[in-house]
Amino acid sequence: MFGSAVPQRPGAIARRWSMAALLLLCWSGIAVERGWAQAEGEVPPAGEMLAKSQILTRPTGAIVFLEGEYGLAGRAPYTVTHFLRGNYRIKTKLRGYEDWSTDYYFNGKGNDKISIKLSPKTRVKALARSALVPGMGQAYSDQRVKGMIISALQFSSLAIFVRQELRYRDSIDDFNAALAAFQNDANQRSRLDAAQATLDRRYELRQRWAIITASVYLYNLIDVIAFFPSYHRHGLEVSMTASPPTDFTGNTAQVGVRAQF
Repeated sequence: MFGSAVPQRPGAIARRWSMAALLLLCWSGIAVERGWAQAEGEVPPAGEMLAKSQILTRPTGAIVFLEGEYGLAGRAPYTVTHFLRGNYRIKTKLRGYEDWSTDYYFNGKGNDKISIKLSPKTRVKALARSALVPGMGQAYSDQRVKGMIISALQFSSLAIFVRQELRYRDSIDDFNAALAAFQNDANQRSRLDAAQATLDRRYELRQRWAIITASVYLYNLIDVIAFFPSYHRHGLEVSMTASPPTDFTGNTAQVGVRAQF
């Protein structure tokens, strides 16, 4: 009859129910996988919330580097918008302050807050480094080319001095041998004179290179103090004061000058 319902076969009904069950199972699996991914700290899809891990430095403005599964960089105060999880190497750089680095474990929740206090570079620290290794204080104070030149001069002069010292000691042995021969035989006078001349010449060379080596080392110390960069000051400040004479019977006045580096 027209308009009557067509009876469905049992096989078609079973296929529809199995399809619905399969779709429900797939949806449940996706939901569970998304929950596990967020729990493990993976980055959520675009459009969802972002992480707000913060890296702060004192003073602010340092360049921050993150080295791990991902490589990130920014300027402090730096907000990491990725859900990081695992060990990362954190490094900071700021002119006038010592480089800083440490290992840090991100928990994957995106709520980490790291506060870093940087240590300023000082003349005392630079002097200690140059006293230990000439040129190191200059490299520490961001004068690497000058530091390399001073180191090259220092170690070159030191190597030449050591060589001259060894040759001088050999000359002493030769002179002592010539002196012993002369004491046994007066005809060995010429040998003794030659040994004496060689000893005197090598002594002068030894003294000269000792002075050069010491001078380079002394210059290294003076330079690292006198020419340390003004990281935390703005140049040279000079002020002058003048006091007019209170007694006009005399022609005297007081003038004061104050300089601050």
